[in-house]
Amino acid sequence: MAYGRRSNVMEVVGDAILGDIMGDILGENYGGVVGFDLAAALNAVAPPVAAASQAKSWRQGGGGGMNIANLHPAVKAALVQAIANGGGGGGGGMLPPAAGAGMQNVQIPQRPQWREGQAAPGVMLPDEGMVPLGLTPDDGTGTFTATSPGRITWIGRMQKPYRAERLLVSSVRTGATATGRALGQFFVGVDLNQGTLQPVDIELIGAATAFGTRLTLLQAPPGVELSVPVSLSSTPTGTDSIFLTLMWTGRIVH
Repeated sequence: MAYGRRSNVMEVVGDAILGDIMGDILGENYGGVVGFDLAAALNAVAPPVAAASQAKSWRQGGGGGMNIANLHPAVKAALVQAIANGGGGGGGGMLPPAAGAGMQNVQIPQRPQWREGQAAPGVMLPDEGMVPLGLTPDDGTGTFTATSPGRITWIGRMQKPYRAERLLVSSVRTGATATGRALGQFFVGVDLNQGTLQPVDIELIGAATAFGTRLTLLQAPPGVELSVPVSLSSTPTGTDSIFLTLMWTGRIVH
């Protein structure tokens, strides 16, 4: 028997609802309310009365609702308390328990902060993230040899607004004369992002183990190139070589 009434029974359960419940308890489809003992409730009435006689006088007939006006206040209070404590029986659930009377409050955690900013599932509002930007050498190899150009420029071409912050450089040296340091400059478009024109040792700034080397370059709008022209302090000889890779990590608008 599913009553389906969602309420705080200790406050708003009405006589009509109680009448329906009592009718089910005393009718042919008796299911009962856990925690409610009709006989015990009737015996608490002064003077005690038999459950059968009370059932006969309270029923409206046909196993339907009860004439709740004839229900003794003590019996009514016992029934309300049993329902408020979560009692249920028969073929379905009773009214939910009152707050603080056996009800479990399930706290649903908020979604993580990184999932904020969605206009709809899969539709993102403008946001920023930290992403890498690989740079491509203009000679196609990124390798300094005895016969290579004296300067190679690493270029990153943006399609979205980007601000470079951390340079990472790796190098592979082959041969005894491959000892020259990589010296470079940082450009955003045509703007030099340094305190002076002189090239700096990008292997020091871009070392993976370096600390305190985070930069704040100018933001690069879409279509503006980030470039790092690099030359060596000394050129390898013979078949010796120095291979470099460069990349930025920075903020992008997506």
